[in-house]
Amino acid sequence: DTTDPIKVLPDLETTTDPSSQGLSGRRQRRPEFVADHYVAAVPSQTFVHTSTTAASMAKVWAALDSPGTWEAIGGVDRVFDPKVDGEGRLQGFSFDTVAGGKKYVGTATPHERVEGERMAWDVETSEVRGVTSVSLDKRDSSTVVTVTLRVESVGLLSSMFFPLIAGAIGNGLPQAVDRFVAGFED
Repeated sequence: DTTDPIKVLPDLETTTDPSSQGLSGRRQRRPEFVADHYVAAVPSQTFVHTSTTAASMAKVWAALDSPGTWEAIGGVDRVFDPKVDGEGRLQGFSFDTVAGGKKYVGTATPHERVEGERMAWDVETSEVRGVTSVSLDKRDSSTVVTVTLRVESVGLLSSMFFPLIAGAIGNGLPQAVDRFVAGFED
């Protein structure tokens, strides 16, 4: 679990505002917050799962350009409106997912693509955003598939429900990745 730091101006000033006087009637020191110097913490969480398949890296990579693959990897229940370029490379898609009993609709746009090695998407819904990535590595005659989901809340209200949403996203990741990889063994 990682959160971005809260930045507050460190200087305290004495105030004569009667509303800031304590029960003893003495003036209290309080921090003064300046809008452009205060950054609210945004809850975020990262989930990672690695699995291995006997399939070649080329075969696993080719599957990553199939929109339906992303339904099997985790964090996405249904892909629709995929964007594919003239060479058959997936360029983005819309999706929906259910987390904490609620359905969310979102978009995935390219974050990073290293041909044959790594594909990552910026994903965003009304409640969370983040990056979903799949990295491939060769180990002996096997392909190691590592899926990383980094999610963070969007807005104050979603921050309150973030643990529930993030937990729902992360809980199914190991099983989803293992099922995806097992599909190459058939």
